[in-house]
Amino acid sequence: MLKTLKPAKQIFIHGLIIVVALVIIQLLLDGFQNSFLLYMPPLGFAFFLLIQYGIQPIVVGVLNIVILHRFYNCEGWQTGFWLNGLFLLLTFSTINLILQTITGLSFSPYIAAVDIFVLSYPFGHLGKFSNRGRKNANPQQTSTTSSKST
Repeated sequence: MLKTLKPAKQIFIHGLIIVVALVIIQLLLDGFQNSFLLYMPPLGFAFFLLIQYGIQPIVVGVLNIVILHRFYNCEGWQTGFWLNGLFLLLTFSTINLILQTITGLSFSPYIAAVDIFVLSYPFGHLGKFSNRGRKNANPQQTSTTSSKST
């Protein structure tokens, strides 16, 4: 007999926190996009891209690592938390682009509500297994001490 997967409370909460953070940041960036682009156009566009693809992945990656430490008792810090956040951001952006194309709406509270309700559980799994499925991080290799020969 096939086992059905039961939704885990921790995975749902993990995904909910990450999706809510992504939605809030996206709504803020969409609200201030014109201000960025009108401020000395080349510089404003560069600032906008820096925040969207430089700072936002770091924030999301650090948030994901903190959640992993709290919920799943992982040890050590990943050095690739920026890539972790970039992966979650690009997945979120791709899904939103598809939703916006299908509905014909820009990113709005309606799309944000759909994201929060639909993507929380899948993003919980993505966030959990972005740690490569390990409960504990690899221990740091210590340098070997050379023994003195007399």
